Amino acid sequence: MLKNLTIIFNAYFSQQSLIKVLKNLKNFKIIIIENSLQQKIKTELEKKYKNVKVIIPSHNLGLAKGYNLGISKAKTKYVFLNTPDMLIKSRSIKKLLTLSKKIKKLGIISPRYDNEKNFKNYIINKNSSDKGQLLLVDSIDNNFLINKKLVKKNLFDENYFLYFETVDFCLNLKRNGLKLFVAKNVFFKHFHSKSVDKKYDNIVKKIRAWHYNWSKFYYYRKNFNYIYAITKILPNFYQSIKNFIINFIKLDFFKSKLNLIEIYGIVSAVMCLKSFYRAKK
Repeated sequence: MLKNLTIIFNAYFSQQSLIKVLKNLKNFKIIIIENSLQQKIKTELEKKYKNVKVIIPSHNLGLAKGYNLGISKAKTKYVFLNTPDMLIKSRSIKKLLTLSKKIKKLGIISPRYDNEKNFKNYIINKNSSDKGQLLLVDSIDNNFLINKKLVKKNLFDENYFLYFETVDFCLNLKRNGLKLFVAKNVFFKHFHSKSVDKKYDNIVKKIRAWHYNWSKFYYYRKNFNYIYAITKILPNFYQSIKNFIINFIKLDFFKSKLNLIEIYGIVSAVMCLKSFYRAKK
């Protein structure tokens, strides 16, 4: 068992995905924040994996609060934040840990997608640079290792429930002089939003529809200004209205409802309301 690193998962009805991922991570301490609040999942996973501790919070915390809770419960110097739809092998995490010890002012170090044709988990801009085995980047989307001591004053903003929490986290780290790196030769596989069991798909689609738009506006309002946030969210607003009309004409009422939820998220954000929306079963 590796003594100085804990892997933290934020989960929501994700036991099937977790079972696939956890079997490759038996040499690590693992904390799972189970936002479905299901005691049955805790019992099943802790019985199957002796290195796993499942925490059931009092309510669904979302990603930002869930990660902060996991970080606070970890007793190790390093933590690796992961989601159930991302498969990474033990040796890859060990490589990240080895590389991290050589970096001064480490904010984040992350692996790369095994296939970057359609999407990368990091953003490169004019300040990005090649550092041998490492790539200094502007932002990292998910699946990364941090040094608890260095980031303890810059944890996740708990106003976010879903989306943009890691972008905001990265920006705060950089503003405090910490650096973000991608390990060029360390990879992981992403199953792309398949972390939740299929029978809960419709709930998750509603939650994502509202929170993506709310979080986008909040991020730009918080880190820049209100007017700039308006300019960034207007294209989403127009697109949601257009999609609602098209889907309603097609009699696709579920998609029409998702479009209305998107608009609801935008209006709530523009009114500076808190991130309150939670879809019901």
